[in-house]
Amino acid sequence: MIALHQRANNYARFLPAINGTFAQFTRKPTSAHKRPLPAGLAAHQLDFLDPAGLFHYPWALYTAAEGVYDTKPTMVSLRDPSTSFLLGDSGGFSVISGAVKEALQTFRERSLKWIEINCNVGLPVDVPTRAIDAQSNVWTFRKCLDATLDNTDYAIANARAGTRLLAVYQGRNHQEARAWAAEMKTRRMWGIALGGHTRLDFWFWCKAIKKLIDDGYLDHIRHIHVLGTTEPGVAVLLTALKRALHGYLKRDDLEVTFDSSRAYRIAQAYGQVTLGLKLGMTGNSGSDNAFDFRLFSFPQRGAKLDRSIRFPFDSPLGRLCTLGDFMPGSSPAVPAFDSVGSNLLSHHETYMELSAIEQANLLCDMDLSMGSLVPWHVQEGVRAIHHLFETENISHFDNRKQQLQFYNKGLLSNVLDDFR
Repeated sequence: MIALHQRANNYARFLPAINGTFAQFTRKPTSAHKRPLPAGLAAHQLDFLDPAGLFHYPWALYTAAEGVYDTKPTMVSLRDPSTSFLLGDSGGFSVISGAVKEALQTFRERSLKWIEINCNVGLPVDVPTRAIDAQSNVWTFRKCLDATLDNTDYAIANARAGTRLLAVYQGRNHQEARAWAAEMKTRRMWGIALGGHTRLDFWFWCKAIKKLIDDGYLDHIRHIHVLGTTEPGVAVLLTALKRALHGYLKRDDLEVTFDSSRAYRIAQAYGQVTLGLKLGMTGNSGSDNAFDFRLFSFPQRGAKLDRSIRFPFDSPLGRLCTLGDFMPGSSPAVPAFDSVGSNLLSHHETYMELSAIEQANLLCDMDLSMGSLVPWHVQEGVRAIHHLFETENISHFDNRKQQLQFYNKGLLSNVLDDFR
């Protein structure tokens, strides 16, 4: 059994955003699966929150949009809260996308109760500002903010004692993000969650968080979460923010996390997997396009493959399986992956993403001045974040704006596909 979390040197924590399909799959009885699992495995061994799993990683995110409606046991409902951490997403994104059919007023009550029972930390139901672009005839910025403030106040007033909630911050641009923060900042909660179009803008949010701390609004927080990202370069910058804040606040009890559903939504829908951390050199540092994932996509339809060969990519699960264990479909008329194979692929992909993110952090910790595999914009971003909180030199920080906004520009160019 591999415990991936044990080597983390105060790193920001990645939370795999499990979907309902995988959560239920890992706790189905053997008789409920359409075919036997490979290598004599039982489904519960794919539950990575369980210390007895094929690999152990005790951090995850699950959305109330699925948890509220779960009627069968899942790796979430059966987890041991003393050995694992679960952040409960509010389901706000699912509300605006139409996946949640019930009224906001009733769903927020059910979401809060589900968080209280199942989660270590949770989010009140937010209405993301991307709803404005998706449903411009329904939502405006003011409506998104007012609905989120109302839901937040409801959660604060009705949550049972000891419930840990994060205030959600949104905004499609700096102006909206500032306006949102100006009204949300007075809600004293366990921490904050950053969403919206600006969430990967380290130039904006590092300064905003510092000012909110200095003004007494966020000096108490214990958790910062960034919604919908899995970029290894972002992981490294969030590690820098976490470490810098520990020094600035003079305490080490603040956690920084981020999440993505890529291993479930994308792997299951398209057969896309991570091969490892993308590396490359330009001059004396890593290339700009490094510190991303190297990707491969399996055929989506049944094809002429030798299903008896070993699965070609290594992981605790992959090394036990043949290609046919994942891809039983042999005819072009049927999908290459069945329900068992898709969930096996999600388990493999979760491990690969965690490994790549860990490697990015380890490479950054090597701190090589020459010949570093870390991209220059990441190196400069890490140094700038620490320098800001150590010296409070804003002009030095502003001079690194381009490097600090690198990933947010990439986010915007990819049409905000946040894998939330």
